[in-house]
Amino acid sequence: MIGGWIWNGAVCLKILHFSWTRRSMQRHYKPRKKRLCTKASVWYPLDNSPLELALNKTLPCGQSFLWKRYWDESENQEYWLGVVDDTIVKLYQVGTLGAVYFQPVVSLSDASSRVEHIKKRLFEFFNLHIGYSSLLEYFCKQDPRFEKVVQYTQGARVLSLDPLECLCGYLCSSNNNIQRISQMMQYIAKHGDYIGKVQGHHFYRFPTLLQLQRVTEEDWRSHHFGYRAKYLVQCIHRLVELGGTDWLLELKHLEREQVVAQLMQLPGIGHKVASCIALVSLGKHDEIPVDTHIWQVVLKHYLPHLQGKSLTLRIHREIGEWFRGKFGAYAGWAHNTLFVGELERKRTNGIK
Repeated sequence: MIGGWIWNGAVCLKILHFSWTRRSMQRHYKPRKKRLCTKASVWYPLDNSPLELALNKTLPCGQSFLWKRYWDESENQEYWLGVVDDTIVKLYQVGTLGAVYFQPVVSLSDASSRVEHIKKRLFEFFNLHIGYSSLLEYFCKQDPRFEKVVQYTQGARVLSLDPLECLCGYLCSSNNNIQRISQMMQYIAKHGDYIGKVQGHHFYRFPTLLQLQRVTEEDWRSHHFGYRAKYLVQCIHRLVELGGTDWLLELKHLEREQVVAQLMQLPGIGHKVASCIALVSLGKHDEIPVDTHIWQVVLKHYLPHLQGKSLTLRIHREIGEWFRGKFGAYAGWAHNTLFVGELERKRTNGIK
């Protein structure tokens, strides 16, 4: 395991022995044409810098809802399974903040010839071109409270999701919890092309708008989407009218305020959800979503004059401007650090 991180001291990494083939980790699948990766026992390095990424502080914390974690008792090791394009990929990390390795497992195409592409996509997914440790150092200078928070949140990165997947996930997030959102997203994913089954989990390529258009409101409701079913159908229909996923991708080229305003014209998308989509899938690193966790942190530690007020659109914008004034161009990463820190506080009763 990697030793504890000390902000003002040295960081010591205990390097674990790593075998590239790791025979004990081989899994056996029924062969399918163009699906079983021929080098399924080979692990490839993601080449992430030490301390920059913690899988267990990034993947399960309310940004992406389709990655599956499992524990191998025989190896005493945690693994993650998810889909990159049309390929099921397994991730393994040395300790909690060390090197990450990936392994294409099952694919609809010849994944063994696309290892570099998968690596590039994972690098983009984790935003590894952004130096999070440097940002944390800056955040600590701007706000001494971060020195307590980062002990619990080192490596908790802001992701870069596919915009359509991100939009669907946050449409499901209203008055919901991560476990339930994950179940709803799994049902949404089932409308995409089936890839395969690994460790008891079924994986699909995320559906296209055309595939999602075929699902009726009654179908969504029958799978416990509730009032979100109507918004999901209406939002998909409106997206198609606007130009589909091309329209979503074009939003990346607009200013932050324009992106949020454009997203809010979609049925079921309010300011908070639009802010989440802008931050997590459209590259607006200074956007600030305000949910109940951040609202409580802001009231207690930063803007106590807002006590007793409702979280209106005007207040939401005021909080965003305060974050951007305090933490700069990557204020959204400071927000995410506080968000993950708040989750950890409630889990461990730490961080005062």
